Amino acid sequence: MRTSARGYTLAELAVTVAILGILASVGPTLLTKTQDFFLLSTARTEIERDARASLEVMNRLLRQAVASSVTIDTPANQGPNSRVQFTHMDGRNISFYQSGTNLMQKVGSNTTTISKNLAYIAFSYPRTDDTSIISVSITMSKNIQLGRRKVLELTVQKVRIMN
Repeated sequence: MRTSARGYTLAELAVTVAILGILASVGPTLLTKTQDFFLLSTARTEIERDARASLEVMNRLLRQAVASSVTIDTPANQGPNSRVQFTHMDGRNISFYQSGTNLMQKVGSNTTTISKNLAYIAFSYPRTDDTSIISVSITMSKNIQLGRRKVLELTVQKVRIMN
């Protein structure tokens, strides 16, 4: 008389429960780390793109400024030397400045936001004997989640005024 045994042994069930327990304890941590990596990478890409575009606009217009018209100052409630104003070679009055976390561009009476991820900007003259070169120092940041921020400090870009 033969009977066929069906089912799982106690040892097989114990191993299965142990494996599921390990996966259940590691899974949330792995998912959290993956999400953090994705958010950081996305934020870095966005602020790098934002910074490049902002610097390109400022560089292009500053190069065409009338050198004698350039003024660097500090607007109320903003960082030191965070505004540059000048007259473009075509006669337009242009300024770039920080307003909270926004990088603003004012051309004549039209004001536009170039970036919403600005942490810090400063304009300066790297050489006191040559006012045709302006340094633009910029730091961008973006909120990620739960009060965390991704900050990207960019090197100083020097712009030569051509007029």
